[in-house]
Amino acid sequence: MRFTLRIALLLIPLLLAAPGAALADKLHCPNVTDNDEKNTETARRYFQMGGMFLDKADYTKAAESFECVLKFVPYSLTARYKLAKAYDGMELYSKAREQYELILVYDSKDAESLKPEIRKRLAEIKDLKDKVTTAPVTVEAPSTDEKTCPSVVQKNLQEVLGRVTKLMDAKDWSRVSKQIEETLGKLSGATPEQRRLCHATDAGLQLLLFAGIAHFNLNNLETAREIFSDAFRIKSDIGIPDKYASTRLLAFFQETLNAYFEKVKAEKALQLRVRELEELHGVAPEPAENPATPVEHAPPVAANGKPLVFVCRVQDQLGATAVKLIYRADDGPARELALEKLGARRYAVVLPAETVTFARFAYHLVALTADGGQAGLWASPDSPHQLVLRVEKPVEKPVEKPVEKPVEKPVEKPVDKPPVTKAPAQRPSRFFVIGSVGGEVGYIAAEKETLAGAITDNDSFGGGPPVFSLELGYHLAPSHRLGLLFGFGVMGTEGYEDGSTIDRYEENLPTFRLFLRYAYSFGAGRIRPFIGGGIGAADLYHQVRTGTDTGNDLYDAHQMAGVFTNVVVGAQVCLTRTCGLFAHAEINHYWNLYNAQGEDRSGSNNALHFLGGLGVRF
Repeated sequence: MRFTLRIALLLIPLLLAAPGAALADKLHCPNVTDNDEKNTETARRYFQMGGMFLDKADYTKAAESFECVLKFVPYSLTARYKLAKAYDGMELYSKAREQYELILVYDSKDAESLKPEIRKRLAEIKDLKDKVTTAPVTVEAPSTDEKTCPSVVQKNLQEVLGRVTKLMDAKDWSRVSKQIEETLGKLSGATPEQRRLCHATDAGLQLLLFAGIAHFNLNNLETAREIFSDAFRIKSDIGIPDKYASTRLLAFFQETLNAYFEKVKAEKALQLRVRELEELHGVAPEPAENPATPVEHAPPVAANGKPLVFVCRVQDQLGATAVKLIYRADDGPARELALEKLGARRYAVVLPAETVTFARFAYHLVALTADGGQAGLWASPDSPHQLVLRVEKPVEKPVEKPVEKPVEKPVEKPVDKPPVTKAPAQRPSRFFVIGSVGGEVGYIAAEKETLAGAITDNDSFGGGPPVFSLELGYHLAPSHRLGLLFGFGVMGTEGYEDGSTIDRYEENLPTFRLFLRYAYSFGAGRIRPFIGGGIGAADLYHQVRTGTDTGNDLYDAHQMAGVFTNVVVGAQVCLTRTCGLFAHAEINHYWNLYNAQGEDRSGSNNALHFLGGLGVRF
């Protein structure tokens, strides 16, 4: 019996579509009832009928069928797409475009799969006019009003709220979250504004609150935080009902509310900066489409006394999370600035007018991923874009010529004026001075003679005295420098008087070093590592502890003198914005290239020297 009834229902459209007077009759769509199951069955039946009419190219009846479906299920993506196809087939292009464009604002996965085809079809029917018939059949498009939530949706939310309340009282958190997720999931085909309107109803807001409570009790804290934040956007003073409250839940709820207000504050500050960028600096509003190039940028015009505004947009597929401006003003060192994200894909930074005092400005832009990797470039380090400062000249008013010949004045002897001297252009810091203090450790091989005449019997290490150093240098370029380092210290040693093993003496011996050095710096940030090398002369002493027959150890020393090679690794930390004052630390390796004492195995004479101090550029 039920099978026969179902066949009969499916045959109704065929009867309605019969030739004759019935052809012009509009398909009847019943009213929405209080019975949710009956409403669902009616929508399903008319959806099947619409599909059958669409297959038979009866686009009018197909459109009427899918309109009826949307009356019962306002946010059905499939029904709206098939309705658009039916209007398209009827050559009612204005109505088809309206339905296609509605689908473009949906944010569900199913909608994303349809959007490429829809955009293509919209481009094809963009300028087509609706077909005019002698006896047109009026087809009413379903309401797209976004001022209220549809009554059928409100009724469904209210019914679900009654069932969920019983589950909340039973503390069946799993079923609560599942049922609310299924109910709110039916709104996935709606636009963001339509979803907000339905969530803002009393039932919708209460369901959001219950979903957050359920997920909190299931220990899904991140999901609970997102749901509570959605509820705060609708009503910021919403509260947890007393019968579901606990100390832990109330603390979490308050923490989420505080974070929400901080986020709102940050969003408003960001909107203000966007308005400043567009209104004060004349930047055009951000386009909606994805840029055609990886990093889209138009160079600004550099003018004296005016700010420089750098704006770029980055393609979505790059996965960039930051953009940096790498620049060099005149012959100064390379610097970098981070651009702020001011839009969906737009990044910007403004150089204040008082800093725009250069003559030339070379720069490039680099987009970076979250892990610091390079995602894209505009220009490059090897081929940066060059800006030349444009000096704004005052507009001269035209001088009006007198109609009559002016009275000639006697020629006066010009008064000699002192020549105007121009202020010298600011030059980059080239020279530097570094003062430092440090110590060293020397490697002493076996069979080396000490100052007291003893012979070492094993390989060992000996400490050197404190050494005070001064380095004077010159920057060949921002990353290359030459320096002359001089170091001086005093080493205390002990020995025996000639022919004696009892009478000791103490002696302070000067130690020095003089090296010509080259170093290369990496980067131009606050911390600047460097590596280099050099060659020079040195007289080094390292302590050797020698045992005696009397039991009193002798603090002897081993001397290394002659020509040394120097390998240096270190870093400088800028203490001022221009790096005029900086902290300096380095490690030196000395190798005795030529030994003045004529020792064998001079190649085994090595020392490590550590030093740190302060430097000044001028």
